[in-house]
Amino acid sequence: MKNLIPQIEFNDSSLLKAGFEVFDIKKLYQRAASGELAYIDQAHRVNFHNLIIYTGNPGTHFVDFHAFPVEKNALVLVNKGQIHAFDLTHKPDAIIVVFTDQYMSEVSAAMDGRLFAPTQFMTSYQPSLVMSDEQAISIKSIFALISAEYQQASANIPYMKILFAAVLAKVSELKPETYHQQMSAAQINCFERFIQRLHGSYTQIRDANDYADKVGTSYKTLNKLCKLATNLTAKQLIDAHVILEAKRRLSIDNAQIQQIASDLGFEEVTNFVKYFKKHTLVTPSQFKKALA
Repeated sequence: MKNLIPQIEFNDSSLLKAGFEVFDIKKLYQRAASGELAYIDQAHRVNFHNLIIYTGNPGTHFVDFHAFPVEKNALVLVNKGQIHAFDLTHKPDAIIVVFTDQYMSEVSAAMDGRLFAPTQFMTSYQPSLVMSDEQAISIKSIFALISAEYQQASANIPYMKILFAAVLAKVSELKPETYHQQMSAAQINCFERFIQRLHGSYTQIRDANDYADKVGTSYKTLNKLCKLATNLTAKQLIDAHVILEAKRRLSIDNAQIQQIASDLGFEEVTNFVKYFKKHTLVTPSQFKKALA
């Protein structure tokens, strides 16, 4: 990592009221070449969702410490809070869609299925998918309608939202929902309440019993649900989430290891170092050095 960079926010745009924006990846490449977005080939954290549809030559896309090959009709999903990086060596062609968490919640309520897994540790989690030619043609056709409406002097935002919801509905056809098939509606609801709690409390709570109490179930039941959805116990899932967040901060945040340890809820930096090494076999300093 040449430089540590901050979290990237959803910037103001003409489509901010719509809650999403669609653009050609060539615009990013041009801005990177000019130095305006020089960081995009380095891991950077995003505070919004990304849906990237690759349309041409092959390359790679980096998501949370893994490089995934991409080619024509490949689709990459980058969730809010994840880190990713673009391939400026091969510069594969793509259409990029960025959208807010609020808009994703609105659309998800009306969709049968979830576009983004509630956690990156789902057994069904796949950040990179491949569309059939028919699916790619269908999605690109909807994008053409969105683009045509955007060119109007007074764009119809509700209409564009409906079109974009149609895009996400088509994309959701590609997503495996393995854990939904193995769990009842009540079990899914309980598991997703736990994940929501984990996302909000991992810096204060790392005890599975406490989470079980907060979501109104037993430790045994919570473990069962976590195993069904992720093949991990509740404690293993908690630790995996903390370690992934630690790696993200070590990779991106311009902060000392002591500050990161404190932000993650460790009273002593030595405890954080021991915890990190136990789960990764390297110290935080060694991890940062390996990324350099």
